Amino acid sequence: MNRWRTLGAVDVAGLQGARLDLWRKHRLWYLAESGYLIDGFENRPGVHPWQGEHLGKWLHAATLAWVATRDEKLKAELARNVERLLATQLADGYLGTYAPESTFVAKPENVPLAEPHDDTDPQPRAPKERKRRFGWDVWTHRYNLYGLLTFEAVFPNERVVDACRRMADLLIEVYGEDGADITKYGTRKGISATTLLESMVMLHERTGEAKYLDFAEHIVRRMEANPGLRLMSTLRNGGSVVGPGEGKGYQLMANLLGYLRLYGCTGKREYLDTAINGWTVIRNNHILVTGGPWTRHMPYNGNRECFAHTRDFDPWEVSVEGCCDATWIQLCLHLFELLGDSAYLDAAEVTLYNSLHGHQHADGVRWCYFTAPNEVRPVYADRITCCASSMPRGMEMMADHLVGEIDGHLSIGTLAPCTVALGEAFGGGTVIVDGDFPAEPSAAIRFEGGCGRAFTCEFRLPAGTRLSAVRVNGTSTEVTVNERGFHELHRRWESGDVLAIEAEFELHTHIQSGEGGQQWVAFTRGPIALAQRVSAIPDEEPFDGRRPEAAQDMLAESADGSLEIAGTGLKLMPYLLTCADDSGPKTYFRCGPRRPVDERALQ
Repeated sequence: MNRWRTLGAVDVAGLQGARLDLWRKHRLWYLAESGYLIDGFENRPGVHPWQGEHLGKWLHAATLAWVATRDEKLKAELARNVERLLATQLADGYLGTYAPESTFVAKPENVPLAEPHDDTDPQPRAPKERKRRFGWDVWTHRYNLYGLLTFEAVFPNERVVDACRRMADLLIEVYGEDGADITKYGTRKGISATTLLESMVMLHERTGEAKYLDFAEHIVRRMEANPGLRLMSTLRNGGSVVGPGEGKGYQLMANLLGYLRLYGCTGKREYLDTAINGWTVIRNNHILVTGGPWTRHMPYNGNRECFAHTRDFDPWEVSVEGCCDATWIQLCLHLFELLGDSAYLDAAEVTLYNSLHGHQHADGVRWCYFTAPNEVRPVYADRITCCASSMPRGMEMMADHLVGEIDGHLSIGTLAPCTVALGEAFGGGTVIVDGDFPAEPSAAIRFEGGCGRAFTCEFRLPAGTRLSAVRVNGTSTEVTVNERGFHELHRRWESGDVLAIEAEFELHTHIQSGEGGQQWVAFTRGPIALAQRVSAIPDEEPFDGRRPEAAQDMLAESADGSLEIAGTGLKLMPYLLTCADDSGPKTYFRCGPRRPVDERALQ
């Protein structure tokens, strides 16, 4: 299998570039200068049970940012944080933020927490709350491994690898074949602790040492032995993501990342099937038109961050956790790397340009922990939360997957404006994508510098986009669609060649059934979700009582480019434009047979 691989640093412009700059120039440094990233390690115990995750997540995102920008100040800040972190590692390999009596070594099966809820808590600030809850120590080591290994892949350093080995060896000592059960640590049947799976495989990939791969497969066996988890067998047998680990969305998808890496190292089809089946179930049942994975607290699951059955969908009640956005993008991108199928990149792009960007405030510092498809206004805050630390990772990974190579083809996965250097296989020089995506789908791909070379160039159209014409240097050209969904053409490419793509966004209607049999309708234009801007819960339901299939007939283009709902004065615009301090989106509208008011009130 010839995997897709990135061509390296991409200079991203347009909306995607602007949103990356907000993170790179503001939130990145807000975190670096806060002291919070390293304080929990240097001054144990930390002030929050999962304080330790933030440095590993920051190392991941900031390292990718350095690859793209080559910012020397950032390089120095990365190195400084890594050195300070390594200096806090204990002799036995422990590298967390807990007091000795509370570590995973001291309490390897710390199932009960002082309080039943977890990620939805705001971070406590008062020192008196230091020892309030435990159960997230393995989680911290999972992200330390991930962040340090990402850093070391760019800045080789055997001391970093050795620190990772020592962490992993301690985890094996505690949770290995004759040790404690990792699925009994923390909340939700251990589904947070078992996300360690991915990081352990990463360490095996870096070192080649079999014991880390063996331990990863041991974690899988532990998961399958726990009736409340059993992620692999559930998904391989057509089951739902609502059950395993109480359906905890973020962590469930993070475990799927581990299965995908396991397949890459072992070739065992059951691991790949688990990841693909999980992705398919989530896409078909739990993804909004904004690309956000939706969750809802119900009596049968743990909290509002857990997947719920589609029969319980209500756009005013469901949530999208920012960590879910980021991890869904990661899952899509890693599946795309492995299989090259455009559907995975389509899905990641929809999430980035709608849901994830909607979590990010225009000041570059504040983020939302949760958003909803229908809400009066998002709640932006500058607090250091798991979600605000996760989403930049998704942004940076997306920027790293815009242009690449697969099967000897130059693979252009975006119509967003960007520039990337071409390798020798493609004659050197650069390829430049010019356009105004996501405002418009047409683009011009220019080849500059380098020598002439014959190769296949493939490009991906965004979701919901129809190709009108392709021209090379002004001459109409036929293209074919390959088995992975990319359009391609083979020719000799010279410096100065221009591949012009003319395309149109299609307007699509999406129908969702939910709680009490209520039907909802939403609209997309190309990959962009459309919404009404609201500042209070609106009384109008313009499609109520109408057939969902007829709803699109009521939409008409306005002079300002928005869509107007006929006879109402209501306008639909890109979802992102509705997300602000003083307004929010109404993305889903009631449709179908009218239901009596008293019936709705009872539900």
